[in-house]
Amino acid sequence: MPHSETAAGESGLFGRMLDWLKARTRPGDNLAAFSQDDLRQMADDLSISREDLVAMAPDAPDNTALMHGMMLARGLEPEAVRNCFTMLLRDMQRVCTRCRSTRRCLHELADGTAAAHSHEFCPNAGTFDDLIDFNMGR
Repeated sequence: MPHSETAAGESGLFGRMLDWLKARTRPGDNLAAFSQDDLRQMADDLSISREDLVAMAPDAPDNTALMHGMMLARGLEPEAVRNCFTMLLRDMQRVCTRCRSTRRCLHELADGTAAAHSHEFCPNAGTFDDLIDFNMGR
């Protein structure tokens, strides 16, 4: 499962950011060309902080597929989480986009060991625990 795929054909946070940029910029523009007000507006439109936007923008992958896979591995139903906790899901996408363990996540998911080892590397593991406790599982 390459991390550039999106879960169920829908864009993750990074994908939405790219869509926002495409709709408002010319090819070749980058975030350095935007004023602080533009960056603040973009961040507001995406419901993230300006700092998170700037930190993610240069070359961050869209890890939505990895997050989706981890949710399934942990016994969570991503669609149910999306329906009940939209803002929490957006925050989890932000955390996942900034994650430095994507390679390990990909390998653990492929090996079927992600659920057992998620607390060792996944910054969303505690949130997944809370969702499981809230009976958001399949």
